[in-house]
Amino acid sequence: MQLVLAFHGSRGDVQPGVALGRTLADRGHSVVLAVPPNLVEFAARSGLDARACGPDTGELLASDLVVSHSRSRNPVRRGRAIAELALQGGLAAQADLMDLAAGTDAIVGGSVGQERVLNVSEALGVPYLPIHLCPMRSNRSVALVAPWGRHLGPRSTRASWWLIEQALWWAGRGGENRLRAELGLPTAHGPTARRIVAQGVPEVQAYDPAMFADLGREWGQRRPLVGFLDLDPATRAMIGDAHDTDDLDDWLDAGPAPVYIGFGSMSAVDPHRLAAAVLDGTAGHRVLVATGWSDFLRPESLDPDVRQRLVDSGDRIRVVRTVDHATVLPRCAVAVHHGGAGSTAAALRSGLPTVICWLGADQPLWGRAVTRLGVGTAFSQATVSAETLRDAIARVDTPSTRDAAAALRRRLVPADAAANGAAAVVESTVAQHQ
Repeated sequence: MQLVLAFHGSRGDVQPGVALGRTLADRGHSVVLAVPPNLVEFAARSGLDARACGPDTGELLASDLVVSHSRSRNPVRRGRAIAELALQGGLAAQADLMDLAAGTDAIVGGSVGQERVLNVSEALGVPYLPIHLCPMRSNRSVALVAPWGRHLGPRSTRASWWLIEQALWWAGRGGENRLRAELGLPTAHGPTARRIVAQGVPEVQAYDPAMFADLGREWGQRRPLVGFLDLDPATRAMIGDAHDTDDLDDWLDAGPAPVYIGFGSMSAVDPHRLAAAVLDGTAGHRVLVATGWSDFLRPESLDPDVRQRLVDSGDRIRVVRTVDHATVLPRCAVAVHHGGAGSTAAALRSGLPTVICWLGADQPLWGRAVTRLGVGTAFSQATVSAETLRDAIARVDTPSTRDAAAALRRRLVPADAAANGAAAVVESTVAQHQ
């Protein structure tokens, strides 16, 4: 089969596509992986044919549109920002994907940019198979809306999804139909999610059924929960995931297991407030900070007083840019992160108690999930302080939470089984359309 995999967003959004692409290639298929230009080198190191598609997401995620507007508490402002994000770079991404997908048997796409992938698949007359990294469709048990999710009943939960779909459609319908017009497609008259559902193809849920057992029972094979997609050891070695300092292993061995803190590609709402919370709220713990794309807690990004306090912490706090989650997290005591699907999966696969300090999007959903399962806790980064962080770490750094996290780790679908399960769905669906 000739397949194009289109995965947009941050590394956490793209890495599952690399894992699936590598598995499909190993199963004998021809795979082109379309990713943002800033992630082409990362994806190509896996041995896949990686091509640039759309805008640089590192620059986009650091923009004011994302940092401020899309996280606004004003729903109108937030909706408009999300709509603008969908259109910003959308024309170029759509044109790139049209070129890359010419002659393909199917397009497999991640959650980010699904509107563009649907348009291209429709224009080319080939199937589009969605890969969801979190629950994204109407259901009776999991609500996306952060303030309500813990309290809604089945009917209200389903209704909340309808409202979200409608709100996103009303905010972005002008831009969406502009994208469709570029391809000569007819005007759309309803939310993208419902048009994808109307295709009748399976929508692969690339997260673990242990996290949302009720979803698995409700959706069945229409939306199979295959497990978290992750890189196998061979692919991870090819990519070269490693620490960016040679002596990190020595530091890890030199004292008690540290608290790991990393916010991936997400820029902090208030970096200096978050930095102060980390410095003061982790007293008594060794701390390993991975700055990621956001450069959080890198000395050159700090105010002079905060920088001096970091220096005064001595060897208690270690700041690095990147770590290999698969080898480092099992050597930590607690993981504190933003609650992206990839970071959540990495912490859970390592059997770590988890503190999710979320900003928005699907992150509160994962925060509620780890809390419900007894393997972590969560709070909004808007409320972060030394006290909230200290209390959250103390709440999960307990024998009972460690036992629960270890038990959940044993229940998770192995990464190779998850990738092969997703690949099998792709193969069977494409075969039915040929």
